[in-house]
Amino acid sequence: MGRLFKRCLGGEVRFYSRHAKADFDNLEDMYEWADVLILASSLDSIPQQLEELALIASRQPKNAIIFDIATFKRELIGLYKGFPPEVKVASVHPMFGEGVGSFNGQLFLVIPIEGREDDAEHIANFLRSLGGRVEFVSAEEHDRTMGFVIGVPYFLGLKYLELSLKNNLDRFGGTSHRFLTTYGRAVLNDSPEFIAEVLERSRGEIEEFIRELGKEPDLEYLLGKVSCEEIKKAYRKFYRVLEP
Repeated sequence: MGRLFKRCLGGEVRFYSRHAKADFDNLEDMYEWADVLILASSLDSIPQQLEELALIASRQPKNAIIFDIATFKRELIGLYKGFPPEVKVASVHPMFGEGVGSFNGQLFLVIPIEGREDDAEHIANFLRSLGGRVEFVSAEEHDRTMGFVIGVPYFLGLKYLELSLKNNLDRFGGTSHRFLTTYGRAVLNDSPEFIAEVLERSRGEIEEFIRELGKEPDLEYLLGKVSCEEIKKAYRKFYRVLEP
């Protein structure tokens, strides 16, 4: 995601990393240079980075924006409370992947820090200035929702792909099969570490989904909720996704 932000932000964008070639030797140098700091590291690394940045910012307060783009938020939110008021902080989740061409119309979820809700609005305005749409959500609601909208689809796509490969189903599968196996293969574009993290942190939601599999789909409910036009539009889109 760091590369996507570099492409879409414009202006001068620099990187810091402990594991790859970077523009800075340490977080303090990066903080002194930057007006906006976006933490795009793994969830294991971000807590330590936030703690270090809070100490640096307390010694050198300045007008700046700092936010992470981690997939899960509960354990990060409290770490933002150590930043001085000059630094505007919140947690952000871009609800799209690196394949988008721009931020125009793309959804960003912004998770405010308790007592610093004005900071969240400041960061939301920054994201809107890039063309993004913004919704505010609590950390608790965010993480439960991500378990369903990311964790469950990842689990479903990967398990169906595994089932297909073990049983050589590509020999017989039609469009529905190709749709699901295409998605499963696309999930594998993420790193194994990230996939494992998503599945582990979504365990409760995945188990809830598995319990739902024991029940028949309520077709009457679904047909009452989804219009004929939506069904036709989805059907056409379904086939476009599978075009070679």
